[in-house]
Amino acid sequence: MTQAAGTIDTGIASSRASLPSPPNYWSYSSLKEVEACPRRYALARATYPALWDGRGYPSLPSTPALFGDVVHGALEVVVKALAEAGVESPQAVEATMVLRDLGGLTSVVEEMVTKKLAPLEGNPRLDLDRRRRIARELRAQTPDARVQVQTYLSRTVFAPRPSGSSSMRDGSAAARGGASARRALGEGSHAEAVLVAEELRLLGRIDLLTIAGESVDIADYKTGVEAPGHHEQLRLYALLWDADRQSNPARLATASLTAAYRDHDVDVPVPSSEDLDALRVSLSAQIERADAELRLGVPTPLPSPANCEWCAVRHLCAAYWEGVTRELTAIGDGEWFDYEGRIGKQNGQRSWWVVDPETGADVHVSAKVGAVDAETARIDLTVTHADTTVLGKAQVRVRLV
Repeated sequence: MTQAAGTIDTGIASSRASLPSPPNYWSYSSLKEVEACPRRYALARATYPALWDGRGYPSLPSTPALFGDVVHGALEVVVKALAEAGVESPQAVEATMVLRDLGGLTSVVEEMVTKKLAPLEGNPRLDLDRRRRIARELRAQTPDARVQVQTYLSRTVFAPRPSGSSSMRDGSAAARGGASARRALGEGSHAEAVLVAEELRLLGRIDLLTIAGESVDIADYKTGVEAPGHHEQLRLYALLWDADRQSNPARLATASLTAAYRDHDVDVPVPSSEDLDALRVSLSAQIERADAELRLGVPTPLPSPANCEWCAVRHLCAAYWEGVTRELTAIGDGEWFDYEGRIGKQNGQRSWWVVDPETGADVHVSAKVGAVDAETARIDLTVTHADTTVLGKAQVRVRLV
């Protein structure tokens, strides 16, 4: 339910959303999110001042996702240090000295784990027990993260920089909305290089960009499985390199694009000049549409079972509840489902009254421990209305810690 331009009353306590304006610069990922569902983009990035002081809607983090963030973050730290030191190979003696100055690879990974866990402290959707469980699981995977970082590094090739040269700044000013701090990239490898296409209001952060003579190679590290979007993202990076007059004043052409996965690399075809022109036109139109959506006040929802299945803010979206969820009578045995209701008074230690949002009918939810094994507990739920069982085979599985 819309309350005012730029705000949404989601119907959930403490979750009135103040929606974002168009950003100063778009990125590949943000454009893809708006394209998939403008409403989801807005709700995920809105502020919720009655809920917390953080940016966006507080997420429910998973250990596997955090593990990927740790690997990528640690890799960024090491690659940047090696590139700035001008080493040619991670196996070189100079590389060993750089790693020693960082405190060793294990120390880099441990510090990254701590960094990724820190934002969980203020997350209102995580209690202390869950934060501690996630921390234990993530810290236990430090050796695995270290091995993965080593695997990526073993295939990374650097180009030394001429004596006395330096990279452009890390691009933080551009990411905040200004690009004045950047300057031309010279010979050598440059980690975390931010490229900006000013006329498009588009930027990207390149994991590793290497210039050797007139050859320019762009590599992007991927900690997940292969996806077609990775190729699309690298082609966009080629456009950014071509369009960035500050980083690439000589208009050097991209020679190679590489998506680097844990155990293999994938060479992505470099776009031709005609391809880049077509991509520029396409992105310009896409950015225009994205800007228009965010200026609507309440961006358009695009609800569908496929689009909403993994949406982290679907419970805040009226279009999801109205168009995607199914009637309880249509839910089969063993199926997961979302149910919208208003929590009423508690009825004992393990049950509550829930009021149906449409009919106002009270339903009684009772929970009972059905089975317990070494790792999980099965909680059996029974939902009744007017002494009639309307849901009798719902289950919740809880992982024990």
